Amino acid sequence: MNKDIIDTPCTMAEDVKAAIMSMADAKQAKALMRFFKTGKGDYGEGDKFLGVKNPKVRMVVKEAWKEISLEETAVLVKDEWHEVRLCGLLILVEKMLKSMKIKNEKDRDIECEKIYKLYVSLHQYINNWDLVDLSAIKIVGNWEIMHPEEDLMEKWIRLSDDCLWQRRIAIVSTWMLLRDGRFDSVTSRSELLLSSKQNLLHKAAGWMLREMYKHNGEDALESFLRHHIKDMPSVMLSYACEKMTQDEKSYWRKYKYALVE
Repeated sequence: MNKDIIDTPCTMAEDVKAAIMSMADAKQAKALMRFFKTGKGDYGEGDKFLGVKNPKVRMVVKEAWKEISLEETAVLVKDEWHEVRLCGLLILVEKMLKSMKIKNEKDRDIECEKIYKLYVSLHQYINNWDLVDLSAIKIVGNWEIMHPEEDLMEKWIRLSDDCLWQRRIAIVSTWMLLRDGRFDSVTSRSELLLSSKQNLLHKAAGWMLREMYKHNGEDALESFLRHHIKDMPSVMLSYACEKMTQDEKSYWRKYKYALVE
C-alpha cells in the first residue's frame, strides 16, 4: 500500500480497517449520516460513518484487493463502520471481475461461485443503498448472466418490505440482465415492487426500467407502462421515463391521469 496510507503490506482486515480509519473526518461523517438517513425510524437507522469519501475508500481497495483473502474480506463486510463495509464489498467486486477472466471454465465457475455465495450470505450487512448499488450489479448480476437457472433473486424480490435491501439487490442486479437482453427479468421484478411501500424500491425499479429503455428496450417499457402505469408510484414512473422526449413524458402522464380519473 501507499506509504502515506499504511506502513505494512495489506494482508489482513485489521490493516485495511486501520487505513480507512486513519482518513476519518468527523465533519464529513455528520454530513454522510444525514445524507444516508441514519436517524431513528429512517432506512439507515443506526448506521455509523467515519466520514471517508468513496474515492479514498477505492484507493484502499486498489491496494488491498489482490492480497486479502475472502475470509478477511468477509470480516470487513461485517464491520460496524459503513466505509469499512463498503471497502469489503468493493474488494469482492474486484475479486469477482478477476475471477470472471479465468480461462478455464470450470475453475472460473468455482471461483465466481465462492464470491457470489459469500456475498449473498452477508446480505444483512449490505444495508444501505450505496452498498447495494456498488456491489450487486457486478457480483449478483454477473452470476445471473453466467447461470440463467439461478433463482435466488426471484425469491428475494418476493420478500416483504422488511427485507428492503435484499429486494433492492434483486432489482438492481437486473442491470446486467437487461444489457444481455433479458428484459423479462426487469419487468417481472419491477411488477412485484409496484405494491411496495418503500420509496427506495420504487426508485430502483424506475432506474432499471429506464436502463432497459436505453438498451433497446423501448417496446418492453411501453408494454410495461400500458399494463401497469395506473399502479406505478409517481417516482417509479418519473425515473422510468427520464430518457424519453418531453412529448413522450407528457403522453404517459396524461395516460396515467386518464386511467386514474
